[in-house]
Amino acid sequence: MYLTVKILFLLKTNIMHVSNNIKPVKTLNFYTQAYVAEQLGISVSGYGKIERDETDITLTRLKQIAQILDTQMEQILDFNPGHIFNQYNNKLANGIVQNQQIINDTSIHQKLENIQKEVRELREKLLTQNKEGC
Repeated sequence: MYLTVKILFLLKTNIMHVSNNIKPVKTLNFYTQAYVAEQLGISVSGYGKIERDETDITLTRLKQIAQILDTQMEQILDFNPGHIFNQYNNKLANGIVQNQQIINDTSIHQKLENIQKEVRELREKLLTQNKEGC
């Protein structure tokens, strides 16, 4: 009961900002519009209208979006980008910022390229062996 009342209060006080909060939460969790739209069973342009606040969002739809983004509705309603960037600037980074740092790490990209090269080489060896065996 308390959670429902809190959500309704947040919806009434933040109704103008709900759609504006969805996009940064989606982006920080590394989801695309196409992925979220597919999960919702709507077109990408239809989902884009939600993010641009060109269509009304229902409580049910907000709950679906929160589930897809692996978060709570309250996180979307209360989202404040200043908290994320302040934590980063204060070196009190949360998991989202830490994940961004790891993905931008060049050593990981180099390892990925090496693995891709090895996969190509192994694929070529397999093809060669299959041709010789025939």
